Amino acid sequence: MPEAKSRRRVFSFGTQTILSTLLFLGILVLIALIAQKHPKRWDLTKSGEHTLTEQSIKVVKSIKEPVKILAFFASGASKEEAKDLLETYSYYNPKISYEFIDPDRHPELAKKYEIKTYGTLVLEGYGKKETIQSASEEAITNGLLKLSSPKKKKIYFVIGHGEHSIDEFGKAGYSSLKSALEKENYEIEKINLMTSKNIPSDASVVIIPGPKKELFPEEVKLLDEYLKKGGKIIVMLDPYKDGGLKDWLASYGIALYNDVIIDKLSRIFGGSYLLPVVTQYAFHPITKNFTIATFYPEARSIREAKNKPDYVSITKLAMTSQGAWAETNKEMLDKGQASFDEKEDMMGPVPIVTLATIDLSKLNKEKAPKKEKDKEKHKSAYIVAIGDSDFIDNTHFGLSGNGDFFLNIVHYLAEEQNLITIEPRKKEGQPLVLTQNQMMMVFWISIVLVPLLVLLIGIGVFTRRRAQK
Repeated sequence: MPEAKSRRRVFSFGTQTILSTLLFLGILVLIALIAQKHPKRWDLTKSGEHTLTEQSIKVVKSIKEPVKILAFFASGASKEEAKDLLETYSYYNPKISYEFIDPDRHPELAKKYEIKTYGTLVLEGYGKKETIQSASEEAITNGLLKLSSPKKKKIYFVIGHGEHSIDEFGKAGYSSLKSALEKENYEIEKINLMTSKNIPSDASVVIIPGPKKELFPEEVKLLDEYLKKGGKIIVMLDPYKDGGLKDWLASYGIALYNDVIIDKLSRIFGGSYLLPVVTQYAFHPITKNFTIATFYPEARSIREAKNKPDYVSITKLAMTSQGAWAETNKEMLDKGQASFDEKEDMMGPVPIVTLATIDLSKLNKEKAPKKEKDKEKHKSAYIVAIGDSDFIDNTHFGLSGNGDFFLNIVHYLAEEQNLITIEPRKKEGQPLVLTQNQMMMVFWISIVLVPLLVLLIGIGVFTRRRAQK
């Protein structure tokens, strides 16, 4: 009889245990299904490092079509941070998906998407493609913003003065540049200033690609009018050819000299001493994270003018090494006997690419009426002057970082006003400082009392079960 009673007790206890276990598992499955259908995340970090900014969330929620992000990372590379960030974007909008690809294992995809460095992200959607070089919130958000934008930005190339042609497929042509810009979703147009009454208002950037003949004063006037409306101009001028723009550029703080840059460092790369190499860049959004060398066949210096207006700020974007110099003696240069003259020549670093930022509120301070002043407030115009036009022709566009550097310049000028700037969050630690009494309390609770409590509970359970048998 006692034996049967004991069996019934064991059976009852076992049944209750199984039912409890099944009920617990059922609850877990139910919670998992609810979480899958209605996911919810909490960011408990003080800096909110696992949460997107309000700017990003607004952009992400505006995505109405599927967008896939391809992240090209090498196997074994640290990609947890990038994965967490991409997962966050997918959390806020399920239309955004992502996939990690090893470019070494899938070289065909790396070639298809023109991947040059590890860590590159490609965003596909809206029938377009955007490539970004870093897995940061700012880069991804701006990539989504450009991808979803229905409007194409227009780039105008000036013609009529012997400039490089965007339609020419020969060595000196710019067809490679045109193709690269079109891939970046720009619309390319040509403009002849001699037959135009003005530069169209939809011009995001106007490019003057190495004119061999001088522009007429009327053409320079059109450029000036466009600039004063907040225009962005890239002008490329080869040695001894100023395109009739010397005085106009000087009025905006950019000085042209009749010189040719000589760089003996180019010999290391197997080039001519007339092919200066640039590895030194300014701290600027255009050159952010850009460390690739660029080469300029037969370039001139682009310097800051001595009498620079106070409404202009000058940034030397790209400079040669210290061993290069700007040679002014053309006769000796033609004879192959050029040498540095400290009285006439400029010793390196020699600036080849220079950015002039014009503060229109200061420029038009005296000229514009009050309403116009308010309109121009905080608005800027830009001129990027480059001392060589051959560095992005079909021969040199794919050389090292030449093409990428020029595209960075175009991106900044065409889209700088619309891009979102997101400051990286700082991971702040909060040190816990304990007093002597608090340290003793932690010791006794964690090392003595908690283990002792577990031991006592274990003894009590063992004693009770033994008494029930």
